[in-house]
Amino acid sequence: KAVVSTQSTGEPGTINLRSMHPPYYSPQLRSQTREQTEAAWAKMAEWQEKISSAKGTDRLELVKEMINDFKLVYIVQGDPLTDLRHPTGFYLTESLKYHGIARGIEGYMVLNIADDEELEDTCIELSECTWMPQLWAGGKFVGDWRTVTDMHNDGPMVQMLEGCGLSSKLKGCYYDGKSPLVKH
Repeated sequence: KAVVSTQSTGEPGTINLRSMHPPYYSPQLRSQTREQTEAAWAKMAEWQEKISSAKGTDRLELVKEMINDFKLVYIVQGDPLTDLRHPTGFYLTESLKYHGIARGIEGYMVLNIADDEELEDTCIELSECTWMPQLWAGGKFVGDWRTVTDMHNDGPMVQMLEGCGLSSKLKGCYYDGKSPLVKH
């Protein structure tokens, strides 16, 4: 009979529940081929470069085109995993991680707008929301960090991800809005 434990004892038959599905585990990413993941990374890098290199021009149409080219777009100041420039980015990043959304998934884009006030102003103009980070799904503005954190806490984030063609690793599990992220 297997012993279920939250501590790693090293005994045969012991299951470490913390290592079974860590928050960054992404079934979608793992189900893709290497070629699909590499293509998704390349597409994301191409869009980041295209938008960054158009600095000094009106990028509104370019950003609209990018948003419509991806299922899910996360607009953030800095890198969500290594260089978040604003503490509110933590909440949206963690919400996405809990649902298994990770860079490299086909249809997912992270747009880093750090050190580019013009691009931030363009995103604010497009969304009519002054808060960053922002999330877009299926070409439509979902909300800022507070809205997305509330969607995660209350449960509708699973349906939102399904609606834009991605899946949540929390779909059909005990979740149902019972594992909230605390907002300060």
